[in-house]
Amino acid sequence: MSSEKIAVQTKLTIIAAALMGFGGIMSETAMNVTFPELTKVFNISMGTISWVTTAYLLAVAIVMTLSSFLYKRFMNRTLFLTSVVIFIVGTLVGGTAQNFEILLLGRILQGIGAGISLPLTFNLILEHIPMKKLGVWMGFASMILSLAPSIGPTYGGLLIDTLGWRMIFYTTLLIPVVALLLGFSSFEKVAKPHKNINFDFLAFILLSVALTSLLITVTELESGHFNITLLIVFVITLGLFIWRSLTSQSEFLNIRVLGKLSFLMALIPFFFYQFANIGGNFIIPNYLQIGFGVSSLLAGFSLLPGTLLAGLLNPVFGKIYDKKGERIPLYLGNSLFLLALILMSILTENMGFIGMTILYVVFALGRVMSFGVLNTSALAHLDVENRADGSAIFQTAQQFAGALGTAIVALISAASPNIKTGMNHTLLLFCGLGIIIFVLFIIIFVLFIIMFKTDTYQNKINQ
Repeated sequence: MSSEKIAVQTKLTIIAAALMGFGGIMSETAMNVTFPELTKVFNISMGTISWVTTAYLLAVAIVMTLSSFLYKRFMNRTLFLTSVVIFIVGTLVGGTAQNFEILLLGRILQGIGAGISLPLTFNLILEHIPMKKLGVWMGFASMILSLAPSIGPTYGGLLIDTLGWRMIFYTTLLIPVVALLLGFSSFEKVAKPHKNINFDFLAFILLSVALTSLLITVTELESGHFNITLLIVFVITLGLFIWRSLTSQSEFLNIRVLGKLSFLMALIPFFFYQFANIGGNFIIPNYLQIGFGVSSLLAGFSLLPGTLLAGLLNPVFGKIYDKKGERIPLYLGNSLFLLALILMSILTENMGFIGMTILYVVFALGRVMSFGVLNTSALAHLDVENRADGSAIFQTAQQFAGALGTAIVALISAASPNIKTGMNHTLLLFCGLGIIIFVLFIIIFVLFIIMFKTDTYQNKINQ
């Protein structure tokens, strides 16, 4: 795209789509601080109630696998309006739920709505934003989405302590309404050139079954039950999905982009960061409430300064990427991420509210600095026709990493004698991931540096 000017209409469409993603993520993280309360309301275990988050993230992940096909097949306006309607219905269902099963249904519907809007945001940016400004705009979108987890726990904790957990759903309705007002007229009614492409329904079913069976296998470990049958189902369906994807002429998700090593090497640490992010957001409020007797409001607030500051700085990190490349934000970001985790693990027994709040600022700054750059860089190095598929894979991995992170951290917590021990074991796991990420970065920059400094990429930058 040669023009540097970005139309107001384009900006409004991106903001409207991002707001929908914001609403989904905020409601997701707001519910994390309600778990101690919901276990009493519905008389179920903490592991079972964690499905309020896990099912939401799984729904988002499964829908995101469709995003490349949907983006090619349907008008952006149609996708946006569909996401708004489904999200509103899910929010109303969750808010009026009288039992856990109906609450779960509401969360799944919310996840479907968010699963449509989240990749739409990044696809709009990749389609309409000039390459020279790609980092800033990807950072802007990430900023909006990053503000959601910073506000969510505090917002949820405030409502739990005052008006009750149902108000988390009811007040969230304002977000899709505002997004609808911004996006209803700004989205153009432009038909897609690929309107008649065939959808590979079999590949979609195979991948959905694989993701679901793996997640259930992990969550069942909490009760000491290793479900070998589901694990076999996962292996078989994943293998069949790969075979189907590589041989089918129908459209679903082009996994051949994983053959590009620079893309794959960025995807793995991206997955780890989200695993630690959502897993940490699950256990930290519970660690503070159960371990130190902190109120729901303060437990949620402990995450606010870090994620708020990191979210606001996202466009700055994107600008550094536009001007300096990937090396600085990736190495510096992971250094801060790992430093915070090491200090948290040392201070677990006595960290408390203030210590956690301070160290979480460092954790969030480091994670977000590397996280957004990995996404932007990997997609920028793909050919234009493959970016929707690349975005779909990244967004699916992001949501599934969150679901897996929640499930595994809940498992660690349940298997530990107390919440402080569970927190410490979780932090040690995250430290291991941080070390692996450094190894991957070294491989990227030492052995495969050509992937980030190719003539093709520099030519795209100069267009």
